[in-house]
Amino acid sequence: MAAQSTSSSRTKKNIEPVGVPDVNVVFIGGGKGCYDILHLLNTYSPVKLRPHVLGVADPNPEAGGRKYAEEIGIPTTDDYHHYLVDDRVDLIIELTGNDEILADIHSGKRAGIKVLDHLAALFLWEIIDIQEEKLRLEKKISDLDTMAAIGEIAYKLTHELRNPLLITGGLVRRMMTRVDLPHGIRKRFKHIAGHVLHMENVISDICDVIRPLRPHYLLTDMNEFFQHWFATVRTEARFVGASVEFNIEKDLPTMYIDPLLIRQALWHILENSLDAIAEREGLIYIDVQICWDTIAIQLSDSGEGFLCLAPSQAVQPFTTTKSGRMGLGLALCRQIILDHGGDLKIIEKSDGHNLIYVELPITYKKPSNSRQIKRRDNPQSAHSVAE
Repeated sequence: MAAQSTSSSRTKKNIEPVGVPDVNVVFIGGGKGCYDILHLLNTYSPVKLRPHVLGVADPNPEAGGRKYAEEIGIPTTDDYHHYLVDDRVDLIIELTGNDEILADIHSGKRAGIKVLDHLAALFLWEIIDIQEEKLRLEKKISDLDTMAAIGEIAYKLTHELRNPLLITGGLVRRMMTRVDLPHGIRKRFKHIAGHVLHMENVISDICDVIRPLRPHYLLTDMNEFFQHWFATVRTEARFVGASVEFNIEKDLPTMYIDPLLIRQALWHILENSLDAIAEREGLIYIDVQICWDTIAIQLSDSGEGFLCLAPSQAVQPFTTTKSGRMGLGLALCRQIILDHGGDLKIIEKSDGHNLIYVELPITYKKPSNSRQIKRRDNPQSAHSVAE
């Protein structure tokens, strides 16, 4: 589900550590804990050990870690017992949270195989989380400095340009309503009105990114929300000659979100894919599943809608590969998701294409507008690592 970024994968492919021993690893239990650890392994270059994941074992084909492993080309299986006697295996990481399975692993494994159980994994994760939080805070400070500078520019643009543009656009559109206006002049006015409208939209997009969002949380039936959103997506995709495949888990919860903002964020993501597919017919895949205490949304396509930018660049404001665009769509989308306590990641799949992975925390208590929902990036209990 979450995977290595384009930039990190290039680093790992091009720079191989010298003198670092190889360790062949198998995961037993393919839930969220497996996904988190696999993501961590694929994000950082090895220093002391170079792990090679031989496989992920979980009887549930919809488990988050197992699905992610399949996305990046790691073998998966329902049964783990053949790994216990596999001569290639050096380390088994048990993440089921089931003591009976742990005892079965210890009793059936080959003598040379080491075992890291779910409790030890949780302890190590707590240590890693301290460093992760430090890195997040450092990045947040850097982002705040950047956004403060952009905010000052946005304020000046809004103050100096917005009102004159609105007046100019209004006057031009009013002139176009005159019945005695010559056709040639009307065409020129229409051309002017289009450019003015584009400039108004640019200023509006900048303000959307800069100004603090104030989500209006409503108790929302997520099954009904996604069904309505899917209907809209299917209609828009039909206009550009695209097909859409949906896979939604049954019995999604009723939880607090701002449905308008979340719909806007998801639409910003899909715009990239629809623009790319409009040039040639293609397929969009959308998958919605419950992953522990979050709703996991995966979006990918058969074209290059999510392939143009490295993940670390794509969510930065004013970054785009498309002419005539300001590159604010994904930045605004990520801001909306973060304000809901979730996360947005761009993942490189084994076939070289990217997918967008969105996590929304399942929240049953209405958050205060004066604070953001606390993010749940990492497991908080042995069961959350195990699941």
